[in-house]
Amino acid sequence: MNWIDNKSHYMTYILGWKNYSSVFLVGDSVITIEHPNVDGNKNTFRNQTSFGEDHIYEEGKTVSEKWLKLYDLDNKVILAISGDVEDAHEGIKNLRICIDSKIDIYKGIESSFRDREVDILVGFMEEDVPRLISYNGRGKRGLKEYAFFEVAHSGSIDSSFIDQTEEFFSQIDSKDWSEDQILASIIAVTQSYGFQENQMKRGVGGFFSGIRINERGVSWQPDLVFIPFSYNGKELKSNQLAEILGEAKFVITQVRESILFSGSTFISDPKKATRPFSNFLPEQIIETKEYENARCNWAAKWGREVNKNWEECKADFYIFYNTDKPIVALVYSNEKKPFIVNENSFGFRKKEGFLSLVTLLFSKADEELTLYTEF
Repeated sequence: MNWIDNKSHYMTYILGWKNYSSVFLVGDSVITIEHPNVDGNKNTFRNQTSFGEDHIYEEGKTVSEKWLKLYDLDNKVILAISGDVEDAHEGIKNLRICIDSKIDIYKGIESSFRDREVDILVGFMEEDVPRLISYNGRGKRGLKEYAFFEVAHSGSIDSSFIDQTEEFFSQIDSKDWSEDQILASIIAVTQSYGFQENQMKRGVGGFFSGIRINERGVSWQPDLVFIPFSYNGKELKSNQLAEILGEAKFVITQVRESILFSGSTFISDPKKATRPFSNFLPEQIIETKEYENARCNWAAKWGREVNKNWEECKADFYIFYNTDKPIVALVYSNEKKPFIVNENSFGFRKKEGFLSLVTLLFSKADEELTLYTEF
């Protein structure tokens, strides 16, 4: 894609959190691109995000699902970025050099991102202790280190969603969850933003992805399937989920080697229903033969696996959303899911499992987000 010169690319929402063993980072995938086109630059791969949100094409601005905002820096540091992507790219290049040169991480961050129009969240391990810090986070210049169980936010999200998310985090330490379960649940909560309110106008949306670091190194999110629906008003007579879902739509996200593969039945064009997403790279890199070869090598290594999972709707966790307000979400692990997926249809071995899912999805515990987990 050849964007015009003197453009600005802005990213919008990221968050971080840590417990006593790990740091978790999550970010959305929507980018705001400023340009002088009168009717918006429509040079995008598709006109909707993976979750069916309409891209915005306005005078001087395009808002579209475009890049990952999370980075794995050589299995030593994880990073989430919000702000100007060109500035972020240059800062990350400098930070990589600092890490390779064994420069103090705090000094490396400050020297790499000083005077740049970018906010960052950084996770790393220091003597087996997880560290979470921000630089220029939430409009405050400089470094800030976060305590255990303290939530870090950056970007343009309404304060009500910040309060909702922090309420969710306040309950995690009382649960005996694995790190995959924690990260899947964090993503389930943040992904719900777009179902509760149109966030594209704020430049927030698309898929949310996640990454974590602990003493064993860096791990990306588990494979996830999202199934949003509204009740279609039919009386329940059998154990087929289609009775309440109608034509079920779903989205799958899988990360392999820092590239996220998104598959979406919200996209009607089958040629555009699946797409890999990577981090921002400037045009001069994307146009090189080396970059083309790297993408071909990734496709050769992972293409069959991620496409097979997409075709079979296969994942580690399944996240259902009743998108009626207030929203209800239900997260199943693959081992505990009570349903069978067959050619993208969902059936149940036992009527009890079907009734349990329906009961949970239509039981609203409060006036905001209600999250149930079946691990």
